[in-house]
Amino acid sequence: MDVFRVAGMAITTAVLALTVKSFKPELGMQTALAGGVLILGVCAAELTGTARTLREMLAGTGVDGGVISLVFKVTGIAFTAQIASDICRDAGESALASKVQICGRLMMVSAALPMLTELVLSVTRLIGDFL
Repeated sequence: MDVFRVAGMAITTAVLALTVKSFKPELGMQTALAGGVLILGVCAAELTGTARTLREMLAGTGVDGGVISLVFKVTGIAFTAQIASDICRDAGESALASKVQICGRLMMVSAALPMLTELVLSVTRLIGDFL
């Protein structure tokens, strides 16, 4: 990942947002949001190759693909909730930001519930075998 490119985009966006905000306050937030989306797009493009390499590495280890998929899904939920929460907080809506964080956590638990159920069933079977 070219961190210098991302840092340059972030600094440019911040300066541009502050400049726009001084003339049209309602457009300052939109400018910062557009820059943030652009930066996230650059990061997402960089990470697709990383995800592919990770999948190829783990394919030979015998690790279940569902586990890897779950890790990516929960990580995506966490990042999305954090970004949305930060945007709400930047807009002055801290109560809404807290609700987004709570919702994100609940969605992560919900996504992991099938894996947790499978784990509990496996442990129950193991205990049953010893008794």
